[in-house]
Amino acid sequence: MSRVMGVYAGMQETSTQGLTPLQEQKFKIALENTCELCREYFPSSSLELHRISRRNYREMNRDASTRFLVVCTYCHAHIHALPVPVGRQRKIVRNRSFFSRRDLRKILGYVPKRYEPPQSVDPSQAYEEYFGRCSPGSYIMGG
Repeated sequence: MSRVMGVYAGMQETSTQGLTPLQEQKFKIALENTCELCREYFPSSSLELHRISRRNYREMNRDASTRFLVVCTYCHAHIHALPVPVGRQRKIVRNRSFFSRRDLRKILGYVPKRYEPPQSVDPSQAYEEYFGRCSPGSYIMGG
């Protein structure tokens, strides 16, 4: 299990992308064998996983599903020949449907960090923080 990949349950790393061939196949199926760049359907054998550069994106350490794009061989060559900006690649990842993101995380065995509520909450302090900034009665008027 790789430290860089985040919190993953017993993942075997066998390919250059850090995914097993089975995970790569499931990744393509979860995205319906569609190239994420040109939005065309392709057979699974014509699709490749492109690893997005992580230089500027620390949040990619947490969720490995945000590190990959499923692209056809033509678009993959295009990404490297005429560099597609990392920002555009990240935008494609952000626009994935909720269900696709959920399925990809399940394939990779992603376990989100557990939510820890604040240790002590003083109701009077919370009231003061919220209503102390506004003039009296402004919350009633919606302002």
